[in-house]
Amino acid sequence: MRCYSLPALAVMAACTAVSVSAAETASSAFTAPELKMLFRYRLEAVDQDGLAENALASTLLSRFSLTQQFSHGWSAGGEFDYVAAIGDKNYNDSINGKTTYPLVADPAGADLNQAFVMYQSGEQTLKVGRQRINLANERFVGGVGWRQNEQTFDAVRYQASLSSELKLDYSYSSKVNRVLGSKSPQGDWSSDLHLLDLRYQPNSNHQLGVFVYQMEFDDALLVSNQTLGLDYQYSQVLSQSSRYMLYGSYARQQDAGDNPNSYDAEYWTVEANLWLDQWQSGLGVEVLGSDNSIGFATPLATLHKFQGFADKFLTTPANGIEDKYLKLGYKLDQLELMAFYHWLDAAEDEADYGKELDLQLSYNLNAQHAVLLKYADYQANSLHTDTSKFWLQWLAKY
Repeated sequence: MRCYSLPALAVMAACTAVSVSAAETASSAFTAPELKMLFRYRLEAVDQDGLAENALASTLLSRFSLTQQFSHGWSAGGEFDYVAAIGDKNYNDSINGKTTYPLVADPAGADLNQAFVMYQSGEQTLKVGRQRINLANERFVGGVGWRQNEQTFDAVRYQASLSSELKLDYSYSSKVNRVLGSKSPQGDWSSDLHLLDLRYQPNSNHQLGVFVYQMEFDDALLVSNQTLGLDYQYSQVLSQSSRYMLYGSYARQQDAGDNPNSYDAEYWTVEANLWLDQWQSGLGVEVLGSDNSIGFATPLATLHKFQGFADKFLTTPANGIEDKYLKLGYKLDQLELMAFYHWLDAAEDEADYGKELDLQLSYNLNAQHAVLLKYADYQANSLHTDTSKFWLQWLAKY
């Protein structure tokens, strides 16, 4: 029996859809394909104590996306990425062996980022093939969109509105295409993933989410897990220029599949945000616990969004982690400035891991072009080493 990967099945299904559509009348013929292009140049500099060299990475992401709409709810899409290293490669890209430099996980190379066929009928959508999957705030499942090579999934995804208030999102994935690229031994993970997310929103103020994630990996047994949790968000408009939002989440995780370890760990977070005219402020605490010296695992998360831009805690420490943080932002027209401060400690004892300051300045030149400046400064106490990072980024979309 011949076996096909999900992207290959998506291409075959798209070809079938073309054949069916070609046989239809002119009045129902499919529209012209839509082409989108994205270019993202980034300069990333890293100074990390304990390494002999400082890193300086200059990379350009070129992304070409093609979508074809057919009749009767059918469509197909493909997306090609190419990451180019510009100038000297004075950084560890995870596969070039330059281990005296800090890691900048943007290896050069080409990648079929997406290849899917999709069917939509009313409030239901079925997508088959290679695709991006971002669930909720991406704390557990996301595309890691910050890195130049995106994380995508070879998957079947079904989304439906069960009522005006209740939405269902279920995915099964057999392979995770990670940000390290296909040349890396850890670039692709064979998987057996079941990802279920339910969202209940009775009105504009309240939203309740329930999620069940069964993650089993052939190539990463130690992070195979089952996670069950819920989250709740309350938002309230105070005036035309002011509003606030409260958010909380709780999850429990245990080992799954062929994970040789046995553990049962908890996760929880609470956060409050206030927007007043051009200002935004917020505070929160997030805790990833541990059990038997095994930390709560988030192997598919968009980790750059959490616990500081310096990415010092991509893996949860043996004693867990508690992140207490403040944020302050100001927005004027197309200019936005954000500042974050993190106090990072162990969740299971009194250890002080360190502190981190993050700054971000973004400016939208127009609908197609944007620039970004970011800075992160992690000051270590009992875990990792002092690290500072700086980014300059230019984005163009057409």
